[in-house]
Amino acid sequence: MIWQAPHMFWLLLVLPALLLIWRRAGNRLPWSVVGMRLAIVALLVGALADPIRPLPGAPLAGPLIVLYDQSDSLTPAGQAAIRAEAEAIAAAAGPETRLLAFGADVVAGGDRLPDGAGSDLAAAIATVRHLLPGGGRVILISDGQTTGGDALIAAQQAAQVGIRIDVRLVSPPAVSEVAVTRFDAPAFVRSGETFELRIATFYQSPVSSDALAARLRVWADDQLLGEEPIFIPSGSYEFVATHTATEPGVIRLRTELVPDRNDTFTANNVAGATTLVMPPPNILLIEDSGDEGAVLADALRRADMVIERSSASELPANLDLLTRFDGFVLVDVPATQLSLEQMVALREVVRSEGKGLTVIGGNQSFTLGGYAETPLADALPLLMTPPPRPQRAPVSILFIIDRSASMSATFGISKFDMAKEAAILSLTTLQPGDRVGVLAFDTETIWTVPFRTVGEGVSLVELQDQIATMSLGGGTNIERALSVGLPALANEPYSTRHAVLLTDGRSYSNNYPRYQQLVETARAAQITLSTIAIGSDSDTELLNQLASWGNGRYYFVADATDLPRITFQESEIATAELTVEQPVPVILHQPHPLVRNLNPRELPPLDGYIALQPRPEASMVLKSPAEDPLLAVWQYGLGRSVAWAASATSPWAGSWPGWPGYEQFWAQIVQYTLPTPDSGPLQVQVETAHGRTRLVVDARSAGGKPIDLAQVTARIALPNGNEQNINLIQVAPGRYARDLSFTSVGPYAITVTLFANGQTLQRSIGYVQLPPAEYAFPPPQPLQGERLLEQIATLTGGSMEVDLSATTPAARTSGEVVALWPYLAGLALLLWLVEIALRRNRLLV
Repeated sequence: MIWQAPHMFWLLLVLPALLLIWRRAGNRLPWSVVGMRLAIVALLVGALADPIRPLPGAPLAGPLIVLYDQSDSLTPAGQAAIRAEAEAIAAAAGPETRLLAFGADVVAGGDRLPDGAGSDLAAAIATVRHLLPGGGRVILISDGQTTGGDALIAAQQAAQVGIRIDVRLVSPPAVSEVAVTRFDAPAFVRSGETFELRIATFYQSPVSSDALAARLRVWADDQLLGEEPIFIPSGSYEFVATHTATEPGVIRLRTELVPDRNDTFTANNVAGATTLVMPPPNILLIEDSGDEGAVLADALRRADMVIERSSASELPANLDLLTRFDGFVLVDVPATQLSLEQMVALREVVRSEGKGLTVIGGNQSFTLGGYAETPLADALPLLMTPPPRPQRAPVSILFIIDRSASMSATFGISKFDMAKEAAILSLTTLQPGDRVGVLAFDTETIWTVPFRTVGEGVSLVELQDQIATMSLGGGTNIERALSVGLPALANEPYSTRHAVLLTDGRSYSNNYPRYQQLVETARAAQITLSTIAIGSDSDTELLNQLASWGNGRYYFVADATDLPRITFQESEIATAELTVEQPVPVILHQPHPLVRNLNPRELPPLDGYIALQPRPEASMVLKSPAEDPLLAVWQYGLGRSVAWAASATSPWAGSWPGWPGYEQFWAQIVQYTLPTPDSGPLQVQVETAHGRTRLVVDARSAGGKPIDLAQVTARIALPNGNEQNINLIQVAPGRYARDLSFTSVGPYAITVTLFANGQTLQRSIGYVQLPPAEYAFPPPQPLQGERLLEQIATLTGGSMEVDLSATTPAARTSGEVVALWPYLAGLALLLWLVEIALRRNRLLV
């Protein structure tokens, strides 16, 4: 009996679980019923395993063929022993006995030997079937390790014509052997990128457990990259080398092991790989103002990236214009400086087009830059919410509100009313113990709400009512407002002090040195200043500069109806503990390609960061001692997005810009986000099936229309460095093909060029011709070969116990088989009926 699907027996592992469930059932079942159910399940599993039994036929006399294995895996000594045994059987059986030797092919026994670089047992049995069309007997001498075809199907076909196969199992020899089992290189890299080459080895020796001394060589194209003495331990082991990509194109990589001691097979001491080198990536670096991204841009340029710098306002809002870039880096860019259309386009170019996104923190980024509930935040691996903390320290906040006559100009609700509404709404971010003041100004100042402590004799509602009573005035004097408000805030008792200036006009005073003196004096008193410019008439240059001096945030509000939202958002930022500003050690949370080849103990400390929470789906790579994420990454649609919670330079980078690993750190981060190579209009692949290797090219226009009647050529760089040029022929709409003959083992580089309608398209790919499977190591388990030979003998009515003296033909099989699964299924059905009867009988008792 033969089980055609023995893997189904794994289902029997559920029997103990079923036993436990049935015995713990509320209505406890008797053992007889439980045993019956277990038997039913076992019979059904047996039926799924599809057992068959060959039917015997009438006795048949016929010729004898001795079929013997001469594949290289048997070693020369093993081949000679098998050959001698086969010749002895043939001599004893008489002159009519035929000898057939097989490896990758089949030849008549004698001086000629088959190709030992394979063991095609299926082809050998098929040859026997053609030589014995009327049936006969075969003695098969082999270890059962096959490298091609389906030997069981061939055996079943042989049984159908009356061929019996008796098997003589030969044990695989124990040999000393070292092999390269795997040579891994990345499918593609970017020009200038350093990448790893992983070389896996296997070594076995029946006489020694000592490590094997050898030399390891690695080539890139025809250049020897290096030769290192190594020691290979027994079993599997892995070595790692590195290489830096330079010119775009396919790199043909090759490695070779040269052992110092005897090695049985040398064909498996070499291996090949290919890597496609893409042109330098085109990166758009976006910064809000100043030169915050200059240091980072220089570092990325040294890593062979093409960097184009842009302000936030210049970022295209058109998806088609963004797709020409491979990745985007935002350096301390506030969301308030990006339009909704810009943020949507940036989000979609990552999600739908697979482009890379790296967002770097700073005083105007993430929660400090109004990212919450924006399309840009959707693409980030960090949530725009601070991590839960114990009760925060109290804060002092000052609203400086323009009440000049121009604040009344509007269609509908006035800007002044919207400013009052913004201040009223912002008070809801305060908690008992916080102190708040509201200073209104035109050419003079008036304290609408002198500094008061929330919850100490005054409620939020009372404060909001006081703000609602503010009235309009005359001109605009921002210098006067700051000279009154900032010193008052400096006298506040709390260490966290923040001022928010809202204005729509231009100040009478344009004394920039005086402004700088006022704000920097406030900064010395630990005061931060944010500014909100309302409308295009406002002095955006001055307000932006004030926020920069004040280490705060600058907002431009074109529509006054957005003012409450922006002001409320700014109040949340000012009152929440969104940042950690102290020396912070950087801790590796988990290994990741973002920080490969960097020693975590050598990462410099930071001077602070924005406190955020990671998304559940994101990978946190670096963290703070408080478990806050510093570096996080995730897959967003087709693209990758990285967030760095600190800054690239000031105010929190500390010694990072001078750290020797700064360039490598940022280069690896940006490179990791970049998309895989776009196949473009040409899709090139090498297809291998049934011993046939074929180069296939599919050509499509931008609209998806097939490109027909084109001239398509391919330049093939062979493993030995020689080149071959071929022409492809059209075989279908937009498809061109050509059969290949790759006789050499190793890496090939193929460059396809298409000429059509005055247009030239080109694409390069790599291909590796592997060594024959005959030399694969570690060797297959001997039981696999033995099990295969047992099935062949059973299918054909043969035996595993060959009486070499009884060489006359024996009984044959009919070539037909009986499926046994219906019997097992029927027995399971019968037991089920009995089990039902037992249970009903128990219920009636």
